[in-house]
Amino acid sequence: MSHFPNTRRVRSIACLCAGLLSWQFAAARGLEVVVDGAGDAAVVVALYAADGAALGVAARDRTTHVVDQVNKRFVPALTAITVGDAVSFPNSDDIRHHVYSFSPAKTFELPLYHGVPTAPVDFDVAGKVVLGCNIHDSMAATIYVLDTAVHTLTIDGIARFPDLAAGDYRVVIHHPRQVNDDGARRFAVHVDADAPARLDIGISLASPPAPELSALEARFKALRDEP
Repeated sequence: MSHFPNTRRVRSIACLCAGLLSWQFAAARGLEVVVDGAGDAAVVVALYAADGAALGVAARDRTTHVVDQVNKRFVPALTAITVGDAVSFPNSDDIRHHVYSFSPAKTFELPLYHGVPTAPVDFDVAGKVVLGCNIHDSMAATIYVLDTAVHTLTIDGIARFPDLAAGDYRVVIHHPRQVNDDGARRFAVHVDADAPARLDIGISLASPPAPELSALEARFKALRDEP
């Protein structure tokens, strides 16, 4: 019987240890942004370099996102994308919708349709894009087109960035109901190479507006309620 260790097994263990160390290092230099004051609402958290420069935009591929229409609602109601991305707007309802935006960052219309439009909509300018339906005034959603590729939405009030190089960053918070002059708040944070970073912030959101019926919806409701 050979007394020498199994070379393949030793190599596998070494690779596993190296992988664990690599994961621990990546986790150690990560960032958690804890947002208080938003309740159950998700908010957009975006990262920039300390001087405001974008991160990761040049080295990324175009992504196509999906904003569906279900039960006369946009799903999701809040989306964050990167400049150059596209969004598909399928209509999963059994009625037709007319999607539009008059926002400066993107003006477009998708006339009455059902199913999936033939092509997604391109978003090439950074900014806030408010969506509506020309038939159902209660339908509304927001897309933030960001000039940085490092962004996410909070889950249970926390945004996680698990793998960041050590350094100084600028954190920007977006939400359409944020009580703030321009709807965004900015914070500075430092990420160390050997310790996790955590940023606790508080924001205030205005109450959501009461849903309104369009003239067409009000007419149908009146007809339905007639004795």
